[in-house]
Amino acid sequence: MILGPTIWVQILGHEKALFPYEYPALFSIAIAFIGIWVFSATDNSPEGMREREQFRAQFIRSQTGIGIERGQAH
Repeated sequence: MILGPTIWVQILGHEKALFPYEYPALFSIAIAFIGIWVFSATDNSPEGMREREQFRAQFIRSQTGIGIERGQAH
């Protein structure tokens, strides 16, 4: 947003914006999503490995019902 014409030209008074689009959400959201996916896919820490193992067990329970305990009252 800062490098776009709304702030860079209209507020800061520069001649031309460094980023040509006034609403860069399409690009920033896509870049953020790709970055999150890359960082989570390449996480080889013990915590990341543990979370992947727990997800697999949770996925199997959600699809088959194997290992489900009795429902809890909330």
